[in-house]
Amino acid sequence: MIELPPSKSIGARYLVATFFNGTLPADPLFEENDDLMVLQQALLEVYSDEEPIDYGDSPIDVGASGTALRFVTALCASTPGADYVITGTPRLMERPMDPLLNLLREAGAGIQSLGENGRGPYRVTGNELRGGEFSIRGDISSQFISALMLVAPSWEKGMKLFFSTPLVSRPYIEMTARLMEQFGISTKLTDTFVEVDPGKYKEPKDFRVEADWSSASFFYEACALGCGDLEMANLRAPEFSLQGDSAAAGIFSRLGVESEFSVDGAKIQLEAEDHPTEPSEQIQAISFRNCPDLVLPFAVASLCRGLKFRIEDVAHLHLKESDRIKTLQTEARKLGFVVEGGDDFIEWKGETCPAENDPLIETYDDHRLAMSFAMAALKTGKIRISHPEVVEKSFIDFWNQLPFLGLICSQDGEVMTVEKG
Repeated sequence: MIELPPSKSIGARYLVATFFNGTLPADPLFEENDDLMVLQQALLEVYSDEEPIDYGDSPIDVGASGTALRFVTALCASTPGADYVITGTPRLMERPMDPLLNLLREAGAGIQSLGENGRGPYRVTGNELRGGEFSIRGDISSQFISALMLVAPSWEKGMKLFFSTPLVSRPYIEMTARLMEQFGISTKLTDTFVEVDPGKYKEPKDFRVEADWSSASFFYEACALGCGDLEMANLRAPEFSLQGDSAAAGIFSRLGVESEFSVDGAKIQLEAEDHPTEPSEQIQAISFRNCPDLVLPFAVASLCRGLKFRIEDVAHLHLKESDRIKTLQTEARKLGFVVEGGDDFIEWKGETCPAENDPLIETYDDHRLAMSFAMAALKTGKIRISHPEVVEKSFIDFWNQLPFLGLICSQDGEVMTVEKG
């Protein structure tokens, strides 16, 4: 039985909601997920049961967590009296924040960029924000929009946020709206705007952070690569899940992986008679606009199966923990695959090159790159992953789950060797 971590996306939104309703837990709540632990600790630095808020001119270090950076910045900016320097890893400080920061400044927050070219660290001074109507691009990180939604109930007039371009990753915004409504906040989401009423977060009844579908996608990948039938605990069926990445069930059905759900979780298996085994002469484009975190496991599974593919609507992959279009191309070549990539697509037409004898996959501080390529050992027999600790960002127990797939993991310094048993 695969034990998945709690959903990082739901957990992050849950922590912000508990901050605002005064029930933020002080004990470690998400020990399986480094990103959520970082976010919880950052919120605890701002929150204190005694005052109930205690502020100080002090740094908050969010490490490599983009989620924590965006959510904590918006929260501090919306909290009168807050005065913090928010910092993190050099790579994180280089990632664009302007759409979020500019809107918060427009709303009345005091934010100063302390790095070069307007980048982080950021000095954030919170104020009582009036709110009102604003505009933002819809084709940027959905976390910018979610961060604004989560803090908008504390603004005097709430927020009506218009999208100047079509939304990407809409399911994540829908997740935010649905969670906020469970906490008593009224929202309205359309194709052109999201509206959040001012109000107080309430404590919901029987709320549970479900298992993480993004993490489950790597085990769908493993199933597609022939590891055998798998069971995953506490994974909700797509029709009942808040998570957009529950689309993994449908996406991996293209590779013959079938899902069966119950109250206990999911059972998945590879339908031997139905799944394709030869490269298709016709490449059908698949849009990953709403589920970018599924790109790497799907692409690696398809490559290892020798199945041509074209993935579109993925421009935002350039801005992830690594530039996932470029890093996929670089690391796939080590396995003998020549992958094409552009501003908004990834494609494999079947072109190959000589594979390395004992490939070492670089991970570029990108947890999803490490987990996706680890599963390739099911086809290659052996693969080495550099800096295996990067998986702790979202799935601390990942390597301990691989024996359930028939894989043997052994670590030597900064390299994890994964071999088929």
